[in-house]
Amino acid sequence: MNPKHETKRPPGNDRTPDSPLSTRRAPRAVVLVLVTVAVMASGAYLAVAQYRISQCAGSVRRSFAARRYDKARDPLRRWLRERPRSAEAVYYRAWLALVDQDPREAAGALDQARSLGVAPTLLDPLIGVFKARAKRFTEAEPILKEAFEQQREPQLEVAKELARIFLTSYRLSDAGVVIERWRTLAPEDPQPYMWSNEVASRSPAEPTILIRNYRAALERDPDLDKARLGLAEQLTRDRRYDEAEQEYRAYLNRHPQDSKALVGMGRNASQSDDHAGATTHFEAALKVNPREPEALKELAHADLRRGRFASAARRFELLTQIEPFDYEIRYAFAQALKLNGDDARARAESDAAARLRDQQDRILDLRHKVLQDPKDLLSRHEVAKWMLEHGHAEEGLKWTQEILRSDPNHAPTHRLLADYYEKQGDSGLANYHRLLASSSSP
Repeated sequence: MNPKHETKRPPGNDRTPDSPLSTRRAPRAVVLVLVTVAVMASGAYLAVAQYRISQCAGSVRRSFAARRYDKARDPLRRWLRERPRSAEAVYYRAWLALVDQDPREAAGALDQARSLGVAPTLLDPLIGVFKARAKRFTEAEPILKEAFEQQREPQLEVAKELARIFLTSYRLSDAGVVIERWRTLAPEDPQPYMWSNEVASRSPAEPTILIRNYRAALERDPDLDKARLGLAEQLTRDRRYDEAEQEYRAYLNRHPQDSKALVGMGRNASQSDDHAGATTHFEAALKVNPREPEALKELAHADLRRGRFASAARRFELLTQIEPFDYEIRYAFAQALKLNGDDARARAESDAAARLRDQQDRILDLRHKVLQDPKDLLSRHEVAKWMLEHGHAEEGLKWTQEILRSDPNHAPTHRLLADYYEKQGDSGLANYHRLLASSSSP
């Protein structure tokens, strides 16, 4: 072939369009384009996912900071679904479980948060709240005190549980400080006003203070029945009888079969000189509960005033069965017996009343000592012993719990509990406390 007639190709373009190399190059270009598109799509997806998580996290943080926990629930759920091992999200999960009073959920979330490395400064206050609710007060108190002093979250739950510990151990001034913080943190919550009255009622307090707190609680929750009934009682004490009647009626409209409220209504009527109305309310209380002690007491005293000595003696005799350790009932029973001509029984009941009076004076003195020195375990033990032996088992057991919280090896208290549970037929608990008493120092 003549070289002069050869077709010249541009440099570098030495492949014909239909050559095998040309056909292989096209799919590679397509793949490259597809990979690029996939990477870009993946990046866009990750960016959107990260933005979505960031939005959820921000919403959760703001809601928790404002204590608007209901608004945090849905975004926290989405955050945990996207990032189940997010330490921060799990921390908020534990906090929310404590707000919801869900100990099982809280325990699981706290364990997971610890394993994910949540900082102790964040986690410890939650652990303190959890331990306090499990009645592990000795472990909880130092944690909660530190969190309270340093204003660590969750401040509201920390304040509530620390106030509970202080109230239980009769550290009333400390409890008052913590309750005041609680009130500041949750101005719309009625409960701190109720707890303030718990503090006030354990020491001499003017009715006006209690009335103010009850009214503040009812302003925040008009359906808070305990506050309504407490307010009515304090208004009677303050001789504001018309106001008291109004509050009693409001309460009885919601709870017409509450015998104690009917008694309160009767006493309010009696003190405002409406004796017929008082009798009607006391008798209504006995229809609800024939063994209502306060109604029986009021009617028995009314019988004495009217000269119905036999009827008064019968009512007081029933009262001595219901309230066997009330010295005032014994004295009144002795008086009714004497007026009814039964001198021998009257003397016996009068002697029993004197003994009970001496015992109760001693208990009042011990309570005063405990208020002055909450660490006085000997006085606490005597109060607990008297309570358990005189029909106040629930309160007596609370006193023993406080003693053992301060000194888990307090042998006299373990012996007291061993005797108590033995009488209750619970040999397992009796043996447990007997063993602890024998292994403890005197």
